[in-house]
Amino acid sequence: MSNNAEILTAILDLKTHFDGKFDRVEQRLDRVEQHLDRLEQRADGVDQRLDDMNHRLKDLQITTHNQGERISRMEGRLDEQSRILAALIPTRVAAVPPAAE
Repeated sequence: MSNNAEILTAILDLKTHFDGKFDRVEQRLDRVEQHLDRLEQRADGVDQRLDDMNHRLKDLQITTHNQGERISRMEGRLDEQSRILAALIPTRVAAVPPAAE
């Protein structure tokens, strides 16, 4: 009977040992899950910031394109004004009588 008691005690000790190991593994897994949750939250924040940056970049591209169009229109108007002034100058010079020189 003592032999059976020793075997049962050894089995109980082994069970206690494995239970402790499993508890430690579960604790480590819990910590890993917490770390993963924090990483997911940080990744979500990074994704949101990237989306915001992409939106701002699109706005900047649109603004730059619009400014380019406005500059082109202004250049066209300046060219037109230059042609008008160039066309008016000879007319005014020709209109001045030679005696006034």
